[in-house]
Amino acid sequence: MSRKAEKSPAKSELTRARILDAAIGLFRSRGFEATTMREIAAEAGVAIGAAYYYFDNISGRLSSPFTPLNSSDAGDTDNTRPSFAQKGNTYMALRNIVPTADNNFGTTNQWQYFGLASKFREAALTGRIDYDGFEPFRITVNGEYVKNLAFDEGAINAIAVNNRGPNDALGGVGRFDGGNIAWIANMTIGSVALDKRWNWQLGVNYRHVESDSVVDGFTDSDFALGGTNVKGYSLYGNIALSPRVSVGARWMTSDQIAGPQLKTDILQVDINGKF
Repeated sequence: MSRKAEKSPAKSELTRARILDAAIGLFRSRGFEATTMREIAAEAGVAIGAAYYYFDNISGRLSSPFTPLNSSDAGDTDNTRPSFAQKGNTYMALRNIVPTADNNFGTTNQWQYFGLASKFREAALTGRIDYDGFEPFRITVNGEYVKNLAFDEGAINAIAVNNRGPNDALGGVGRFDGGNIAWIANMTIGSVALDKRWNWQLGVNYRHVESDSVVDGFTDSDFALGGTNVKGYSLYGNIALSPRVSVGARWMTSDQIAGPQLKTDILQVDINGKF
């Protein structure tokens, strides 16, 4: 007697069913009013989160007009330049230098400093889901989306010294080409932990980080050698040689989003040990 093969449910249906089962179980044990969405997500292997980052006094400010006569002369906004940075954020000139005969009418002895052209008020949304339908292996999908709510493209265009497009036909400065959105999507498959010999993990992710989406000083210092204004993907894998030792490799390739193109390819090999 022949039977038609049953069609496997889609992954979205399995996820929906898992969340529903988790919710029903919590409603029975805790009651409807006492159960929160976060508890349902945790029970179903789904994690979500949101954050807001407010950076006070991080952007540069234009100084009062003055003419520095040597490299030691200070402007009244010099301290608004970043004390640490990587690369990618948009910059503005801090010193409002007055052209005089002392600086050959603005052609020499400028001694300029630069600060961040944008303010930063970052809203971030993160999510993660684990699928254990192929035990003992797990599939994990996670990601993050960030938007800089303080970004003002028009204001930045008036003062930006980098992250611009090509000059126009008349030789004028190109329009500001930066942005305020960043996101990353990641998938990992393999063992839940590298705590047994030959346990393994493989993963891939793609990220798109526009120039002023986040403060470049706080970004991953490995991908694209650190900073923002980059896009690209990573491939990685790890394998346990013993419960205490594992080896891994990561391939990262990236391109610059705005301004002159810069391509970066990086291969990392790691040996990790626990004592």
